[in-house]
Amino acid sequence: MATPPEMSPDFARWYTDSFMDSGETRNLRWEGVVATSTKPSLKTVEVCIRLAFSSNVPAAGLKSEDLTEAHATVVSMLGGTDSSFDPSGSGRELQVLAAAALSRMFAGEVDAAIGVVTAAFAGARKPELPMDLVGLAQKALVALSGRQHVRADPKASQSTTKKLDFSVSAEAMQVMDAALWSSELTRLRDSAGAAIAALAREHDRTINLLQRRLALDEEELQILWWLIGGFSRHLDMPFKDIDREARPLRIASELGEMTQISPGPASIGALLTRAGVGSEECTVEDAVNAVDLEWAKKVTESAFVSAMTTPLHFALEKRAELGSDDTWQPGWTGLTGLKANLSIPAARMAELFYREYLFLNVGA
Repeated sequence: MATPPEMSPDFARWYTDSFMDSGETRNLRWEGVVATSTKPSLKTVEVCIRLAFSSNVPAAGLKSEDLTEAHATVVSMLGGTDSSFDPSGSGRELQVLAAAALSRMFAGEVDAAIGVVTAAFAGARKPELPMDLVGLAQKALVALSGRQHVRADPKASQSTTKKLDFSVSAEAMQVMDAALWSSELTRLRDSAGAAIAALAREHDRTINLLQRRLALDEEELQILWWLIGGFSRHLDMPFKDIDREARPLRIASELGEMTQISPGPASIGALLTRAGVGSEECTVEDAVNAVDLEWAKKVTESAFVSAMTTPLHFALEKRAELGSDDTWQPGWTGLTGLKANLSIPAARMAELFYREYLFLNVGA
């Protein structure tokens, strides 16, 4: 394992406060946290969130989920290089370490921040941790959204002139020797190749910047016209005519489809309100039962629908599987630990569903 960066003061405090240890064990766990949070896959993020929330949803996954290998890898890495670490008897420690790994991911991994926010489900799930993990995730989303949508400096997309770093040696200029000039030509080829490769990298960087900017501009334009028109493309009707209880999920889904780069606009709450999703209370079962079954099947096609990180999509999936409005609730509640009659503001539910949609379908 490569030498980890200097230990975060936050981690040092969290671990010491939780386990009264500030020695070598803490250092080993820091190694594990760094390894786990470096370039994590979506499955790694999912497993960490399940460990951090320590809920009814098994961290190793249900029978229908492919999380067994990811879970084994995560619990092994979190212990660092400590050969004496026993994951089977370290539930609380794994919970804190997973949360620490997630907090470290927030700086650049959008899905980690989104997954924690959606898992919390508007405060219905509250993990007992030495840090405010949900608050950190919410702050990270604001920062990430602002960073993704900042107007780039035009100079950043300008390519710099590349110069060929080559000159014929003085010795070659003096002697017409075949072997010597063969060596000079080889140097010329290598110098030209290096210059061309540098130019290609510069062009790729510029093109990527322009493509990203175009995608964001297109996103903003589509959302703007959608809001001005006040018309649902999917339902072929004005926003105001959509059933009030179906509005949070249907409006959020349409907005999610127009989002090109996660985590979307920072003003997502205002956009949903502008689209007609109000602050009136709405229960989970009313919102889930208000949409048609065919749409529920279509919107839950992703293999990553999860009882932990996408509970609203999971509810739609269970309802679509059973084909009933009144039989999906017990199973959903048993797995998620959430009540089907849980009531939250419609705009908040819409925002959660929008975040879930991005988690399942949209990359950073």
